[in-house]
Amino acid sequence: MELSNQQILDCLKKGAPFALAAIISHKGSTPRTSGSRMIVLSDRTILGTIGGGLIEAQVMDTCLELISQKNCRIQSFILNQELKSGLDMVCGGSLTVLMETLVPGPELTAVYKTLVDLEQAGKNGVLVSKIVGTSQRDFTVQKSMVTPDATMTGSCVIPKPLLDEICDNRFSGSFPIFHSAGLEEFIIQPMIPADTIFIFGAGHVGFQLAQTAHLTGFSTVVIDDREEFANPKRFPHARSIKVVMDFAAAFDGLTIDDHSYIVILTRGHVHDQTVLEAALRTHPAYIGMIGSRTKRDKIYANLQEKGISSDALNTVYSPVGLSIGAQTPAEISISIIAQIIQIRAGA
Repeated sequence: MELSNQQILDCLKKGAPFALAAIISHKGSTPRTSGSRMIVLSDRTILGTIGGGLIEAQVMDTCLELISQKNCRIQSFILNQELKSGLDMVCGGSLTVLMETLVPGPELTAVYKTLVDLEQAGKNGVLVSKIVGTSQRDFTVQKSMVTPDATMTGSCVIPKPLLDEICDNRFSGSFPIFHSAGLEEFIIQPMIPADTIFIFGAGHVGFQLAQTAHLTGFSTVVIDDREEFANPKRFPHARSIKVVMDFAAAFDGLTIDDHSYIVILTRGHVHDQTVLEAALRTHPAYIGMIGSRTKRDKIYANLQEKGISSDALNTVYSPVGLSIGAQTPAEISISIIAQIIQIRAGA
């Protein structure tokens, strides 16, 4: 499972120092790419992964050393023959890994609490780490979180010119960027909310899809007209849950953009048609609708009579999911997630 910021916050709340390792650059064939992260606890427990094998073991050993010293380090790892054999890889490559010891305290916990709150609200933020010392040797960091309204939380004092650049959205990407401001060094990390899957329908497939989405690092919003199905107990990891009286109002208050994936799984053809009609007025990365081809064709014909073009309908993935012979709700959810990952990757 992809490491979440909530997991980092949970570890901070436990009070013991731990290490956070993040790949900040990679070349050639590597097990994971830039932005991949993992937590290393002092008892050698790991959360998340940067690829497994011997290279992950080397990073773990380094992290344990850093935890004992309460230091941070930037280190490159070259996949030599020994490391490649441990990963069962044919081609070589190299990784540069940022390894930070996070020492729990009120200010650092507040930084990650702000970050998690921003994620839950679907908002961006920027995590700024000031390097105390030099990045060429072991160092410590002071961290602050900058919210979209330029509010700062944390102990890092950010020079005004750098703060202005952050507020002007001069930094992009999803992994740490090194920035020098005079003699000071900073690590700037734009914190972009996870891509969101909007699940219309909280039945059996919707339930399984939400779990699969959580395991693969997506944020989820669940919408249904039945509170007994759409509730926090049933969907504990959902970013939000919306119970509607009528699916005609299902999109009210939702923000749909090119990082959004719409999956239509309601309990009836009429509701599916209602949601699909509204979905086609938005601009997501993906719209998928469950059902047979017969059902799909009937809904498409109805929508064409209402003025929806065939070009618009041809952008919908229906029947939803990759054709892998899925039968059960869990299998169908896997086929849907696989298709969404394929679309996101541009494959």
